[in-house]
Amino acid sequence: MALSLEMRNLINEMADEVIKLYDITIPINDIDDVVNRMNGIVKENPELDTFSDGRIMKKGTNSFVIEVSPKQSKERRNFTIAHEIGHLFLHMGFMTNDVKWSNQINVTYYRNGNSESEYQSNEFAAALLMPKKEYEKIMFENIEDNMVNITKIANYFHVSIDAASNRGRRLGYLRW
Repeated sequence: MALSLEMRNLINEMADEVIKLYDITIPINDIDDVVNRMNGIVKENPELDTFSDGRIMKKGTNSFVIEVSPKQSKERRNFTIAHEIGHLFLHMGFMTNDVKWSNQINVTYYRNGNSESEYQSNEFAAALLMPKKEYEKIMFENIEDNMVNITKIANYFHVSIDAASNRGRRLGYLRW
């Protein structure tokens, strides 16, 4: 299931707005701090390994908890948390839809499966961690012998090589 270009653009615009709203510096060196500024917390939960590597739940009137598996790499953990932040804004209504947010009682979003909401949250995570303008700048700084050094891009953004490659492809900079 692929997202339409229109949906992809809307999600990227929302991620850009979240970056501005919370004065997030790119690259994100401490995603837990970003979550704290949004009035959330990140907890490790070793029980997540069998089903999912992350989940998010509303806690209280204006706060939330993101639980992540402690067995992930730092890069995977960053993407998992950014993915859950995607659910927070796109699907739970946090700061975007008061009625939807107030109805998030006993609702949990897991990073699992291939639904449209999962694809949307993945797009949000990539846009939050690797905004288009910054990605383009870093990519052009890391062209060596007419080849993009994707490892350096991934290291810069604190994401996996796969995440950096997929972002470059979706932005139209790299070939599939």
